Amino acid sequence: MLRQRFAAFALAALVLAGLPASAAQRVFGLHIQGGYAFPEENKHRGGLETGFGVSFPIGGRTSLLFDFMRWTVQSLGSPGKLYAGTVEISPIAATVRFEFLRNQFFFPYAFVGAAFVFTRFEIGPYSAIPELRIDQKIDNGLAPYAGIGARLALTRFLSFTGEAAYLARTAPARTVFNDMNFGITTEDITANLRTVLFKFGLQLAF
Repeated sequence: MLRQRFAAFALAALVLAGLPASAAQRVFGLHIQGGYAFPEENKHRGGLETGFGVSFPIGGRTSLLFDFMRWTVQSLGSPGKLYAGTVEISPIAATVRFEFLRNQFFFPYAFVGAAFVFTRFEIGPYSAIPELRIDQKIDNGLAPYAGIGARLALTRFLSFTGEAAYLARTAPARTVFNDMNFGITTEDITANLRTVLFKFGLQLAF
């Protein structure tokens, strides 16, 4: 057990020694963001986005980030697609961020990775006979996630960030018809959840 602890300590020391001094001092970071989501689907209307995350330096200008986000969009309804209602989208993203330039104040960057997207759809009012109940469900799943941005250092530990990101999610979905006379039937559809995000926030480095 003692040897294992010593080996872990030595490995951590070697990793920190191999990082730039600024990265070694800032072991990890916390950030919060807010912005607006613009759906690619023309029958969806965008909404406010909120999120938070953590970052870990992995060498040089590169960091590993985990982001937790949430936004809602309004579906206007379309034949063969989603009915009118509210779509709640909650991705958890893991990305690698690379800073192109590092000076005292301005740090432009790009990031790329993937997100696991949790989705919940709440159907709105619809016209149907009393014996028929309709519901729609959207599958959760993975999607590419990438973007560009920049951070502006306000102090040694606090930065302002702004970024544009793209979530490329097209999700399998289904319409469920529950007829009191004929039973339950389903119809497979596709939900276009592709979204452009513009976000602003604060990043705290430790």
